[in-house]
Amino acid sequence: MMRFVPWLLVALCFVLGVASRSIGDSFPVFVPALEKAFAANRGDVTIIYSFALLVGGISGPVNGWILDRLGLRALTVIGMSLAAAATFLAAHATALWHFYVTLGVMLGFGGASVSGVLSASLLGRWFPARRLGVGLAVAWSATGVGTMLTIPLAQSMIVSSGWRHAYLVFSVASVVFVPLVLVLPWRRIAAGAPGLVRAHAASGAGPTVAEAIRDWPFWALTFSFCFTSVGIFSIVPQTMSYLLERGMEGAHAARALAVAGILTPLGMVGFSWLADRGGRRIAAILAYACSIAGVGALALVRGPADDHWLWAYVLLFGGSQGSRGPMISTLATLRYRGANFGRIYGLIGIGMGLGGFFGAWIGGLLHDLTGGYAVVMIFSACSLALAAASLGSEAGAREKLSR
Repeated sequence: MMRFVPWLLVALCFVLGVASRSIGDSFPVFVPALEKAFAANRGDVTIIYSFALLVGGISGPVNGWILDRLGLRALTVIGMSLAAAATFLAAHATALWHFYVTLGVMLGFGGASVSGVLSASLLGRWFPARRLGVGLAVAWSATGVGTMLTIPLAQSMIVSSGWRHAYLVFSVASVVFVPLVLVLPWRRIAAGAPGLVRAHAASGAGPTVAEAIRDWPFWALTFSFCFTSVGIFSIVPQTMSYLLERGMEGAHAARALAVAGILTPLGMVGFSWLADRGGRRIAAILAYACSIAGVGALALVRGPADDHWLWAYVLLFGGSQGSRGPMISTLATLRYRGANFGRIYGLIGIGMGLGGFFGAWIGGLLHDLTGGYAVVMIFSACSLALAAASLGSEAGAREKLSR
């Protein structure tokens, strides 16, 4: 029975991610309804999502402190309670600024509580180094897989019953997990696999926060999160508009992007499997090379006749865009697990939040300033190259330590 426990915990991280982060990531389909309901312009509505990304990132140290001081139960209960409360209050919003508080602050914080820092700390107690990457990749894939469920569900509910009803349903879907996480045997779960517990005990309490931030590996992982998010989010929010402006039929473009979403969790697991099998640096560099090549393929889409370049983008970019998160989390777990892991990982995660926020903002700004997408794509590719250098250095260092 014990051999199934690690994967049951992966399943727990997965479903909590779907019931929180994936609900937040369904926000794009709410945008037209919120624009109409509050007579707001596009920018005032879409920045709610950027704000949620920012809060999710900068809340990492707070979530880490909760984990280190109060434990896994407190972190999961707080996260799921905030997700349920945020969507419930959003359903009753009467002004646009209410969404900045509910979907931005509350759901951004709650979703972050039950995502990266939780899965890294929890699974790091149950998986050995050679299998940790795949376990984390499956947990991280909740965002991609979950949005394939929440987006069409949200769209259907909005059309049939309105956006307020959709958020109420999502609130119920989140709140049902609160009693579950309250009664789980967290003391036994936190104890971890017996063999790993002995190994971790032999290695000591791990580095302190001050020790971590004085060394390059901490900044390598932080920069990797940051520049990866900048590179991804500077291009992804504009991809649909770009394809429509190139003459692609809307339904066809949407199907292609949906396939990219399906490939994302597959890429997470595939690249993490390669990393776990002794190729952490190769896997990292290959993942970034695919993303950069995908941006190049997208740039070659000039019209409906360039459908082959569109599908090259789907395969290369879609299959790699989510793969770095599990890699970075795995490397952080292997280097920093111990009494202060939550706070250290939370600080590293700030890079992801800031990168997502500024990437989306700078990408839109560059488009507006230049009137096109060429500079945006160059900016995206350069950011991904910087991220590759950062992550490649730490992945190479981990391989040397493992020899």
